[in-house]
Amino acid sequence: MGPGGHRGGEGQSSSHRRGQRRGIDPLYSEPWLQSVSLNRRIVKDGFHRELVMDVELGEGAHQGCCIMIKAQLPQGLYVDPFELASLREHKAHTIVVYLKPGPKHSGHFTGTVPVHVRYHRPTDTEEATALVTLANPQLMIRCQESNPLMENWKLCVSEAPCSANSSSTCSWMNVNYRNVVETLTLQVPVGQKKDVPAVITATLLATILCCSLLLRAVWIHGEFEH
Repeated sequence: MGPGGHRGGEGQSSSHRRGQRRGIDPLYSEPWLQSVSLNRRIVKDGFHRELVMDVELGEGAHQGCCIMIKAQLPQGLYVDPFELASLREHKAHTIVVYLKPGPKHSGHFTGTVPVHVRYHRPTDTEEATALVTLANPQLMIRCQESNPLMENWKLCVSEAPCSANSSSTCSWMNVNYRNVVETLTLQVPVGQKKDVPAVITATLLATILCCSLLLRAVWIHGEFEH
């Protein structure tokens, strides 16, 4: 992982980008939207990790805004939707997470997603770990519906559920952002094919031993009808 200035949010339309080049894009007439940043990090070790996401809006951001993250998980990770109340969707490897207002200031939003690492196939190489890379997510924002700029944001607005527990839909704006961490990766332990025979033998012996002890205990302490 390393710092960088990568821009995310590639979901804007070509007409929207042409408006940017002409310098008339109303989206960027709002200074606080020009300095949105996303900081992602992985915490904890082993096969059960947590993806922590922090979004910082620029100075002068509108009050009452909400943040939604739509992320594509790599094949090496998965989530349990029952572990996270803020998780709206879990379709294949796509998740939608609603961030909560953070403690720092009114423009700070944060969210934590429990992620689980899939077991990888044993490898022939000497590498003991494999790298799993998380793609840049979409960052969407929704402010008060009375905001007059919503009429000018139609080129990059889509309809989505208002919250994780809501059945109604709201207008969300897909915005560009700066990645504090340009590439987010984590290392996953990988087994060695040369160790497969030893693992199978040890597992089989342990199973036989446990079954033998269980049968002995039943034979000694069990009550049988005559």
